[in-house]
Amino acid sequence: MDYQLTLTAYTWALAYLISISIDFVYIKHVVMTIGLNTWGLVLYNNLEVLLLFPLELLVMGELKKIKHEISDESDWHSFADMLPVGLSCMFSLAISFFGFSCRRAISATGFTVLRIVNKLLTVVINLIIWDKHSTLVGTAGLLICMVGGVMYQQSTSIKPKDAKEAKVQKSEEQEKLLEMQINPENVAQEEVVKLVEAK
Repeated sequence: MDYQLTLTAYTWALAYLISISIDFVYIKHVVMTIGLNTWGLVLYNNLEVLLLFPLELLVMGELKKIKHEISDESDWHSFADMLPVGLSCMFSLAISFFGFSCRRAISATGFTVLRIVNKLLTVVINLIIWDKHSTLVGTAGLLICMVGGVMYQQSTSIKPKDAKEAKVQKSEEQEKLLEMQINPENVAQEEVVKLVEAK
């Protein structure tokens, strides 16, 4: 069904699936337990990436390219070059902020579904612009998965009816406790009367 069916491609897809599943569950755990607010998580995340940045420069050979660009006295710091970089930084910061906000608000599964469903625009652009994409059957399968993602509803452990009953029961218990605190003698007399009537 794919344009190019290779074992290597599916191996990478499987590795991505495993790593992203672990990543989402772990980050949800961190978001809920670390005690930082959303901006704190964003800054902490970007600080970690910034610490890995020099290593990436060395491994990918970007340091040589940067030295070459500076020594050529190219106009790399012009407004036309800095505007896309600045916008990219702003959008990345916004994506990070809203991503962490969303992770805090919904479950790891819900966030995964949300991210996958948001890929629809990418798929549509791929279908319109390039000719190397999945077949009609593959695209239909992908759309079925995305429709399932849209229809996904997180299950809850307490059904709405049970939750209402629990609230009513809790409020009745609170009223009894309040009454006991206000008039402990009357409550004791009522309990004695109930015991006598039960016998």
